[in-house]
Amino acid sequence: MEDSDIVTLDSLAEVRSITTRTSRRVIAAAALSGPVMAAVIAGATYALYGPGRLTIALICGAVFVVLGLIQSIHWIRHYKAIFKQLEELKNKVAQGQVIYSSQVSFHSYR
Repeated sequence: MEDSDIVTLDSLAEVRSITTRTSRRVIAAAALSGPVMAAVIAGATYALYGPGRLTIALICGAVFVVLGLIQSIHWIRHYKAIFKQLEELKNKVAQGQVIYSSQVSFHSYR
């Protein structure tokens, strides 16, 4: 193993920064996907069938909003678990433990 393979506090800070940006994008996309799809479905139904079937489209849209909410919760839990593992790794490195990056792996919530 090389010295460049050792996990440092600086490298952990960089990983945390990148993960924070990525998590914000993923959670925002998951949260917005439901309402956007609901609007698309409602618009397409109105354009194709008129206002007569708009109630069905709104019900389908509500389902898409709920699915978006479920996905948002999933990704929030996922990134919360990742950040917890990053914090544990940071504590080990701060205590002076030598950890090689090839030994590090992250997992989602269980």
